Amino acid sequence: MEFGGNGTFTPIGTGISREDRITNLTQRLEVGDHETKLSAAAELGRFGETAADALIERIESNISSSGEVNSYMLLALLETRDSRTETVLSESFKKIQESNEITAEEQAENEISADILQAIEEKDRAMRRNLAISLDRDYNDETNSLEAALRAEEQNSSIYDSFALSEFEPDEPGSETEKLIKALKSDSGSIRIAALMALGERKEAAAIDSITPILTRDYSPVQSSAAYALGEIGDERAVEVLIKQMKDGSDSVRSNSAIALGKIGKETAVPDLIQRLRDNRAVVRSSAALALGKIGSETAREPLIEVLNSGKLIDGRAKDSVNANEDVRKSAILALGEIGGPGVTEVLTDILIDKEERLSVRMAAAAALGNTGDPQAMETLKNVFNDRNTDTNLRNQAFLALGKSKNQEAAELLVEKLGDREFGDSARKALSEMGEVAVDPLIENLKTTDRRARDETALILIEIGDPKAVNPLIEAYQ
Repeated sequence: MEFGGNGTFTPIGTGISREDRITNLTQRLEVGDHETKLSAAAELGRFGETAADALIERIESNISSSGEVNSYMLLALLETRDSRTETVLSESFKKIQESNEITAEEQAENEISADILQAIEEKDRAMRRNLAISLDRDYNDETNSLEAALRAEEQNSSIYDSFALSEFEPDEPGSETEKLIKALKSDSGSIRIAALMALGERKEAAAIDSITPILTRDYSPVQSSAAYALGEIGDERAVEVLIKQMKDGSDSVRSNSAIALGKIGKETAVPDLIQRLRDNRAVVRSSAALALGKIGSETAREPLIEVLNSGKLIDGRAKDSVNANEDVRKSAILALGEIGGPGVTEVLTDILIDKEERLSVRMAAAAALGNTGDPQAMETLKNVFNDRNTDTNLRNQAFLALGKSKNQEAAELLVEKLGDREFGDSARKALSEMGEVAVDPLIENLKTTDRRARDETALILIEIGDPKAVNPLIEAYQ
């Protein structure tokens, strides 16, 4: 059976040419799952130079927009043992290194972990879902396209643009930005929301002066979208009005204003965000904690530790019941993982090993410990992972957190688990993200007699793209 481009399997008979089989197998590298792609790479290797010609053409022409697909193609090329592989691999690794350098620069500028960014994005998704629910209640079927745009995982400003501009005639004067700003004065709340979302996604700093008054005088759903837009634009001119609404607005507006302040990242907002850790609503405390973690101010360390201590259940009761909220605890934990420093490892370790804590809270503690980079935290994570009596999901989270350490010993542990049924997927992901520190243990693992383990190892080395892996990879596939 061969995998066709339309996602179906078709039988191979004697009438199917060598070239067609190579084409089918190459398509499997693009549309199959991990197992399918590994199998296709091995099968392509049997066609030698003919398959190499097709693979090199696709690699050099950048037909695939996916770096992941390109990695499988390079693995397949290794399998062909073609004499051109070394040159193609070296050139591809140069491009990967250049891309990695840009990514490293971006990470250095942000200095923020993926965990807290994902938590903030989840807050944004919740805000958009609530907006969609509000629109559905207020406008019935009139706003279906806008509601769909708000619920979409990937945000697309063009949908917001078209909805916001729908009340203008085609010959309306002005640029799109000017018309979107004009739409902020529409009598329709749905039009104002669409315009705000569009301006936010476009990061239109020119709209700041038009958006800030909306945050203080419109009705709650529009104010929420205004807070979102100001956070996306990221202009410090919005800080003062966001601080005001973080204190005086509705629950959702206070929460969204806190998140927006975190995105802008101005340290002057820290004292006011710390105050919101005592807000009467859990959603606001949670958002304030994430914002403090995003900003990374050390002055927030003790207040965040107090949130966790006062929310700890003792005999089924907590000193502060709001701080016992799952979302509040997870957000405070992730924030402390970003800030780090004295006492943080101990607090997070206590939560991780506390069987009375919710599993999701303990998993957040594992992720946060990985972000601290503390050697003591790494030992704790290894102990949790090695304890077979611990929940599998928690062990997996601890395993992933070890990968954040950029530590040689952790890299060796991850390499050992590449063939593990439970943790192999996590090991692949963590090693790929570890980068250079994982290269030497991976090169050593190329010597394995287990073909599957060798292919997994080679694929990760290709994804990392370190030039010193080129020769070992060629030798491993001779």
